[in-house]
Amino acid sequence: MNHRLHVALIAATSGLGGLLVGCGTKSDVSLTGNTPAQYSHVWVTVQAVWVNTSGTAGPDDGGWEKFSLSTPSTVDLVAENGGNLGSIASGLRVRAGTYSQVRLIPVDATAPLASSAQNAGALYNFEADYVDSSGTTQQLPLELLNPDQGIGIPTSIKIPIGNVGVGLGHGGTGTSTTTGGLGSTSGTTGNPFGTTTGTTSALTSTTTGSTTSTTPNNSLAAALDGTVNLVPFTFATNSSGILWSAHATAAYDLSIAGGISGQLSLTNITTSTSGLPNIRVSAQTLSADGSRWVVVSSTAVLSDGSFLLYPLATNSSTTSPLTYDVVIHGPDIATIIVKGVWVPRPSSSNSVTSTSSSSTTLATPSRTYTVPTTTTTTTTPSANTNANVNAVSIGTLTPRRAAANTAPTNYTANISTAPGAPLPAGAVVNFYQTLGGQTEVPYVIESSPIDPFNQVLFYPQALSLGTVDSGTWSTNGTVTMVSAAPKEGAGTYLVAASSPGFSDGPLSLKVSVSPPKSGTATVVVPALTLESGATAGSLAAAVVATTPGKYDQGQLLLSHDGALVATASLDAVLTQGTGGIVTVPGLPTGTPDAVYYATVRAWKSTDPGSVQRQWYPQVIDLRTSTSGTIALTVN
Repeated sequence: MNHRLHVALIAATSGLGGLLVGCGTKSDVSLTGNTPAQYSHVWVTVQAVWVNTSGTAGPDDGGWEKFSLSTPSTVDLVAENGGNLGSIASGLRVRAGTYSQVRLIPVDATAPLASSAQNAGALYNFEADYVDSSGTTQQLPLELLNPDQGIGIPTSIKIPIGNVGVGLGHGGTGTSTTTGGLGSTSGTTGNPFGTTTGTTSALTSTTTGSTTSTTPNNSLAAALDGTVNLVPFTFATNSSGILWSAHATAAYDLSIAGGISGQLSLTNITTSTSGLPNIRVSAQTLSADGSRWVVVSSTAVLSDGSFLLYPLATNSSTTSPLTYDVVIHGPDIATIIVKGVWVPRPSSSNSVTSTSSSSTTLATPSRTYTVPTTTTTTTTPSANTNANVNAVSIGTLTPRRAAANTAPTNYTANISTAPGAPLPAGAVVNFYQTLGGQTEVPYVIESSPIDPFNQVLFYPQALSLGTVDSGTWSTNGTVTMVSAAPKEGAGTYLVAASSPGFSDGPLSLKVSVSPPKSGTATVVVPALTLESGATAGSLAAAVVATTPGKYDQGQLLLSHDGALVATASLDAVLTQGTGGIVTVPGLPTGTPDAVYYATVRAWKSTDPGSVQRQWYPQVIDLRTSTSGTIALTVN
């Protein structure tokens, strides 16, 4: 499974009240971000928040409590980095209980520009900005996968019982009337890759009544990880785009979450075009099988050299709190690994125990509420401004250059795949190194999503040629560093892929370069096997174009919870004009996550800029079947 990808949502528990017994207290919802250094802005716009007591419920299953924002809210993941929180909504009320899933409903880049995105300076509701090699700022739309179905985030949120009789909604709303759940609106907007069309969800409801409550808000959290969710790709001839493939891990209760902070001395460290140093920090824990370290949280080092990993899970033990190993890495520095950082639970924790859920709650009908949103102002990332985070510090560290001033500090690596053995479309390639010692296992040093249509890394991954500095954190905050080559050798890395629904790749491949230590090295990454309990299945898609000849090239994309799972070419069926059957093999089936939705990209080969996107509401449910069918009309 892909342990590296994760989504974070900050939602105050006190406002999510109501699926089980009694009314809950108010909730505030925020996002925190994590993006590669080359991006100056990554705008995300959200129009609704859903919650469900079932962690495996698909968007069309029952039991959803739906909160539609009165106006969409936009957050810049670059500005909301390092523990800073960008507000999405406040004062939500979800009935008391234990929730296992949060779902964000985004506003697609093709929809009419939300006022919050316009006020932020964005051209699209979902957008990535960066400065190219010529110094020109590029503002590109982020392509979403079936945005109407949202981005699912596993969690375990306990909502306490609030004041009896407190209504659902915000600021005194008392009762609600659901008016059909999801509706749809269509939008067409020009973009650098052509004109795109699609439908976006429209949640509606009416509310009446008034109440007041003095119960304080609590918080929950996680983070949108742009380092692996931002997926650049190429298609047609010299055309490119960026896909948002939202792989989620968990949402956290901020009242019991911890953090790890630190400071780097950036003397002689080069910054990127965005003004940030090209250095990242991750908190890692051992995988379930103990074979490798996996990333649970990642953040960028800010312009002043500070960083904050937040939120992080904690436990209730005061004598044996959860520990994390911290990896500080970048292509031009010697990697730093700080082992055994204790992250205790905040002493001011106000966590509560809620009533237990029962199996009958899954039959609760979906409910829709409209709530106000909170506007936000974003600035260039700098030191963390979230004063509520009580983080453990690992002190001030000085990164070493990866090589002498006259020698190259890094090289680049890319991948290929064996004929007939592609990686899953949603795969991420991880580069590992291992400290010396018999009991040591590999750490993730760098990660990169693959171009799903070309089975390579869009940007070859830059890898440090340096040795590794490592030390163990002590409770007095000191770390004594030792420099040594990793087991693989300086500049040598283990390479393994990971992807949702599949087992992690074996830790047997290595990549390195020979003197003069320059150029791009290539490693052949084998196909992944399905995770335990899954069975290989397939989808047969009957594709028909309403206007034969309008398109002659295209791609079918299958997603789960907003994350890319598989792709298939539509060129043959679009070229022949009469349509045909496209088969997608090798899908994970037979598991609770085997619920998929389809998105189509189509264009004319003589005009790749005419690309159109279309997504479909039909669920492809392979939880109990190894084969499925769907009819796709391409407009």
